[in-house]
Amino acid sequence: MIEFTDIDKNLVLGENMGGLTQKIWFGYWADVAAWPAKPANTATLEDSVKLTGELTMKPGKRMFEMYITDDTGELKIELVGEVDGHSFVEHLTLFHPGLQAKIRGFMRAAQNENLVIIVEDSDGQKYLMGDAMRPAILIGSPDGAGTGKTTAARKGISMEFTYKTTAIYTYTGNIPLTVTSGSI
Repeated sequence: MIEFTDIDKNLVLGENMGGLTQKIWFGYWADVAAWPAKPANTATLEDSVKLTGELTMKPGKRMFEMYITDDTGELKIELVGEVDGHSFVEHLTLFHPGLQAKIRGFMRAAQNENLVIIVEDSDGQKYLMGDAMRPAILIGSPDGAGTGKTTAARKGISMEFTYKTTAIYTYTGNIPLTVTSGSI
């Protein structure tokens, strides 16, 4: 059982900026070799939501970085389920400017695939979307995709990804951005 403790305002230097940084990291869920561990020691409130260990990729695989337009990235966390059956759905929405071949190719590659995504908020906390049981998935384009109607319109692609989880975990490990070598 998790031990309760007092919860005060706890805003370091009064800071509490919203939003996400201007990048996310992504990869194929099937390319993950090892996942960080969910907490085994849930003695404190803080420890009960921290993943431990590193996300590692299979040999020859890595994660990739994607730029997102400032103030378009959001991680919404929804409590779902009935009494005695609650869990969470994380919703990541973002906008990538332009309709270059790379981003259109990403949409094609991600449209029916299982992904792993790391999101960083304005406080530097990282959230891992994906685990050994469930991937992050692309579910739509909430603000649409296209050229826009006028020359002043925003041209690009919006995306929404979801991930279902039992708790809102933070990830403190490294992001595997270099190709790994060796055997599985």
